[in-house]
Amino acid sequence: MKASLRQHKLLLMITLFFSIITAAAGVLIALVLQKVIDAALQGDRGLFREILVISVVYLLLLGVMGLIYNLCSKALIRNLTLSLRERVFRGIFSRKAEAFAASNTADYLSALTNDIKQLEDQYIQPLLQVMQNVVVFAASVLVLLYISPLVTAILAGCMVLIFIIPSLFGTALQTKQSAVSAQMSIFTIRLKDLLSGFEVIKSYAMGTYAGHKFQTENRQAADTRFAADRLFALNESVSQTLAILTQFAVVFVAAYLIITGNLSAGSLVALVQLSGGFVGPVLVIMENLPKIKGVRPVVERIDALSAQHHDTPAEQLDPQFNVALSANHLQFGYTPGQPVLKDVSLTLDKGKKYALAGPSGCGKSTLVKLLTGYYDRYEGTVELDGTNLKQLDTSRLQELVSTIHQNVYMFDSDIHFNICLHEEFSAEQLEEVLHTSGIHKFLEQTNGLQSPVGENGSQLSGGQRQRIAVARALIRNKPILILDEGTSAIDMQTAYEIEGRLLALEDLTLITITHNMNELMLGRYDEIIYMEEGRIAERGSLHELLAYGGRFHDFYTQKEAVTPSNEQQQPLLQEIDAV
Repeated sequence: MKASLRQHKLLLMITLFFSIITAAAGVLIALVLQKVIDAALQGDRGLFREILVISVVYLLLLGVMGLIYNLCSKALIRNLTLSLRERVFRGIFSRKAEAFAASNTADYLSALTNDIKQLEDQYIQPLLQVMQNVVVFAASVLVLLYISPLVTAILAGCMVLIFIIPSLFGTALQTKQSAVSAQMSIFTIRLKDLLSGFEVIKSYAMGTYAGHKFQTENRQAADTRFAADRLFALNESVSQTLAILTQFAVVFVAAYLIITGNLSAGSLVALVQLSGGFVGPVLVIMENLPKIKGVRPVVERIDALSAQHHDTPAEQLDPQFNVALSANHLQFGYTPGQPVLKDVSLTLDKGKKYALAGPSGCGKSTLVKLLTGYYDRYEGTVELDGTNLKQLDTSRLQELVSTIHQNVYMFDSDIHFNICLHEEFSAEQLEEVLHTSGIHKFLEQTNGLQSPVGENGSQLSGGQRQRIAVARALIRNKPILILDEGTSAIDMQTAYEIEGRLLALEDLTLITITHNMNELMLGRYDEIIYMEEGRIAERGSLHELLAYGGRFHDFYTQKEAVTPSNEQQQPLLQEIDAV
């Protein structure tokens, strides 16, 4: 929060300047009213006309300065909320993958929407109001002392009560505000869960359940906010009551002074006006200070999310991949005492094709994540061309690795954007990957590369999304490609075609995580790495492993491998060979 304020300190200072000017000028209206009333009671027409002209000019200038202040304050609020969102967004995306995955994405959404809005309503605007009303209060005190020190002393006594009583609500309001932030985060998570599960809810007739679930979460969020609002209402009511009592005290004391001949009627009007300028600011300050204090947990949360997570570039080397990627005695677990990988050692030579196979949960995906720098809290070493991965700039490591996941994410844009991802590539590069990935086959049925894909690719088939993912990976010409069960969710013909095209790329180091025990594909890999219970049980070519007759052989024969018919295989092999 402080960083955003420093970023816009010039606008903040300009806003404060006009806040001071308009606040002080507003207080001086009381003296103008005093002169008007006294001139009227004295019957001095000349003085009355003079004061009238001065008042008109004064009010025009006050209006202009007020407009400038309002424009500056609105611009400041806009810039601060914009800066806060940008800082939070950059902070989130500066996290390593493991740290990012530790929180629900809906929690991040809540911070970028609910929490920023809460800061605007409960911190930024109240802070501006407090600063302006401090000036109003100070100016009012000076003018009050000039008119009547006695009335000023009475107002000061009332002010003590106005300060003390509402301050008792501060801690309770802080607790309530923290609860509101937490509950809105939970509500966003639950709402995202329900909306993301729309198809499942429809398919399994869960509409009633979803309605009740939403109603419960919605009511809890509303009740939590209402609990905080009730406390705000009590705080404001107490403050307003004390303010009214203070104004009554001023009127009666001033009236008594007029009766005794110690005060003019014009001064009474000025005192009533100033009492509002004395009590009103105190009222506003006491209403807003608990808000500012209460939103502190939200400020701390936003500051934590805004924190940048970068490694120290001076201690890191640029990653190079010319020889091999290797792991030595690798051990890793998501929770202490529960290892997922156990003493894993292997070497992956550049340009070769590797298939990772094994039962679900044996550690295949985890191993690949460690090899590509996804996690860094492991025992053993991972080396790229003989250099420890922890000595490399992991942010640049992704320049060497592309990954095709089973669930391909599509941005709600067109095909061209989802391939290039905002980067510029030549027409030749684009044309090459369109053919290698097979996208050219379905482009003729659409509006070309400018065809919209819909939300997360809703207007495309599974095979089309997968081909776009392949093109997205290949156009960057990275030396390592991870195929993380990237063809398991599409039809067999398309899956074999995509995998075959990747296997045909000579300079590409391909690491495929697969459950598909198809001889046609597995036979083309240089090496199959078979894992069980976090260890590498066997490794070798398909022919070697089947001839050995060990654990992979048992796994292979137990899987119900579905192989294309001869009619399907022949055109497929011809197409792959053509690539």
